[in-house]
Amino acid sequence: MEGLFVRGLQAEGRLAQQLEALGYDSRRPELDYPITLWQRAVALARHERFPELCDEDAYRQLGRRAVDGFAQTLVGRVAAVALPMIGPASALERLPRYLAMMGRTDVDVSIAAEGERGRRISLSDRYNRPDLMAGGLEGLLVMANAQPRITVEERSAGGYRLAVRW
Repeated sequence: MEGLFVRGLQAEGRLAQQLEALGYDSRRPELDYPITLWQRAVALARHERFPELCDEDAYRQLGRRAVDGFAQTLVGRVAAVALPMIGPASALERLPRYLAMMGRTDVDVSIAAEGERGRRISLSDRYNRPDLMAGGLEGLLVMANAQPRITVEERSAGGYRLAVRW
């Protein structure tokens, strides 16, 4: 929550008030939030910050902002400092660890190599839109000094598959 709403979006004014009405007060953060609160807060941010964009582009923007914001947190700085040194392939291999750092231990991740500069990533994430993750991975790969191209290949109620190239 802090990575996206406090650091990435710097929520204030109307957005901060609406988030507080949902149950997230950045001035008094809790250690854990229900996933339904996260979903409602992300949907709210999508409409407040990117009303002119289609859903896919808006959620990608939110994913990028979430990763940028997470990289500014204490825990995120530790991960972000290593990304340029380890490169995009190793960064993607660490995706399960990064998700766990953000509290997402419920997501199964399967990564298959597609040559030197490509991966197919399947995630059992039934709570987030694949475009949010695609944007987050774009942000991660940019920090790892890559120029990513990510396509959502498959969407289902139980998860999604992304094609990642750099």
